[in-house]
Parts: sequence; structure tokens; C-alpha cells
Amino acid sequence: MKCWAKSVSECSSTQSREHYISKGLFSDKTLFVDNAPFLGGGSKEIAKASLTKKCLCKKHNEQLSIYDDEAIRFGDALKYCLELSAKRRNSTAKKFSPHRKNVDADRFSRWFLKTYLGLFEFFKYPSAIAPETLAALVFSESAITEFLKLEVSMAVSEEFQIVEVVSIAPLEKDEKTIGMQVQLYGVRLNGFFSDKPEYSQKPLKIRFNEYKQGKSCEIRFR
Repeated sequence: MKCWAKSVSECSSTQSREHYISKGLFSDKTLFVDNAPFLGGGSKEIAKASLTKKCLCKKHNEQLSIYDDEAIRFGDALKYCLELSAKRRNSTAKKFSPHRKNVDADRFSRWFLKTYLGLFEFFKYPSAIAPETLAALVFSESAITEFLKLEVSMAVSEEFQIVEVVSIAPLEKDEKTIGMQVQLYGVRLNGFFSDKPEYSQKPLKIRFNEYKQGKSCEIRFR
């Protein structure tokens, strides 16, 4: 049995396959993959259903679906903000009533960690935090937001497109992998991991402003 959560609790007797990236983030049945080490690098178009690995037992895998749902909720919120901006772009209004979308910060943090645990073996440097420690956080009954620092890694004026593209890169220091960068639908997020609750921070907010009317939409991690 291959399961990165085996140190958390007893595994079931059935091996399952985990998608490298939550399949619900992509609407197409096939995906264009670029520079993926698990495919030998290079570029390739492949069926979404094939982008899996044996790294979890059935029991532990099924417990993680709610965290996939939260990443999908974030992606949907980004799409909503884009559609709202398109509707309001040519408006003559002087000011808009901002729309707000909420994302569960704790569930999204667990999605971030479980995605990392499926990918970190492909990074150049070993994980600074033991995988068993991170696995325990994913399945913890207590909130884990203070163990993971999430921040937007983009300039205020940086242009981007909201499309169904996800890219992953390690964050490194002193020849250790200390976190992961996820570019999800054009928005770049850095996540730094800790084995103790040291990150006390204000809830992350992503604001979308129209050129003349100011804030139009906001995504809040709560």
C-alpha cells in the first residue's frame, strides 16, 4: 500500500489513485501538460483521468474530497470576478457595489498541503518539514491556518488572464523546499509551511478593481 497518510491512521486495504492536481479545476477531458517530471519533462497532451499516482489508500483519499471542492470554489470565484468585470467594463456608473466571494481558509490550506504531498518528491530539494508532519496537519481536527502562510505573489498592477491553467513550483531556501508556489487560474499564491503555529495573519483578500470605479469584486479567505 502506497499512502502518504499511513502515519496518521490505519489505511484501508484498497489502493486508490490521487490526481496530481484536483481534476475538478479543469472542464476539458484532456489537458496540455508542460515540463512535468512525472511525464519525463517536455510537453504532452494527456487525458485528465490519467494524471494520477498511487499515493493514497481509498479511505484517506475519500476524506480529502472536501478540500478539492474548496480549491474548485476558489477557481469558480476567480471566474465570477472575471465575468463581472467584463459586464462592468463599459459602464458609465461612477462607483460599483462590490461583490464578495468567500473561500474557507482552513480547507484551502489543507488542499495546498495535500497537493504538495503528492508532488514534493519531484522537487530538487527535500522537504524542510517532514512529510509525516504535514500529513498530520492535513487530517488534523484543529485549524491549521497558523501552520501555513499564504500570500499573493503578484504586483498590484500585474496583468494576468483567468483561464483554466495551474502551475506548480517549489519555494526553496538553504537547499530545502520550504513551501510551494501555485499559480491557479492566473493568480500566483505562495505557501510557506511550518511545524508549529507561527503564522498569525490577517485573512487573505484578493481585490479586483475597475479602472475608474474602484473595487468591483473581492475574494476573502475566511
